[in-house]
Amino acid sequence: MLTRIATAVGAALVAAVALTVPAAADNADSAPARATTTRSADAATTAQAAKSAPQADARKAAAWGYVIDGSCGGREGQIRGGANYWGGATEGSGTPVNCVSGYVEGCGARGSEPVYQAGGVIGCNWGAGQKITLSTLASDFQLLAAHEFGHNWYGHSGYACMSWNSPDEVMAPTMCG
Repeated sequence: MLTRIATAVGAALVAAVALTVPAAADNADSAPARATTTRSADAATTAQAAKSAPQADARKAAAWGYVIDGSCGGREGQIRGGANYWGGATEGSGTPVNCVSGYVEGCGARGSEPVYQAGGVIGCNWGAGQKITLSTLASDFQLLAAHEFGHNWYGHSGYACMSWNSPDEVMAPTMCG
């Protein structure tokens, strides 16, 4: 409970700071994590928190769903685990999720969010929940699923590598391990 209160207070403070300095927030949303020459890491973290924290409560309140395609046979539990990271999901209708055994083809166009591992695309969410494709090449398939479901609401964060440490780290653009 104290963590939620602290998070809400922190998010409100971060949002207030971000609203008073719109240029910093705009740079943080559009610049890749590696291009931090015009802003500090703290500014990137502050802007990302301002972007994601207020949406978290609204996201959990809204119901959403997904459908696992037969191509994901044997990986259903990991996909459910990734969906459950964000809460409020129901299986059986909503975003179609399919799986491929190689790299994901055709991701990177406007409206899609590619995830990279070893130079290839291993996951993609087209159109913020219109379609998700996951590669079985991912070193942490459940983390990849959580990341791709996260694109229903969020873009990539400023972190370099994905991890389970925080929602922002789940939304990093690269699976490094």
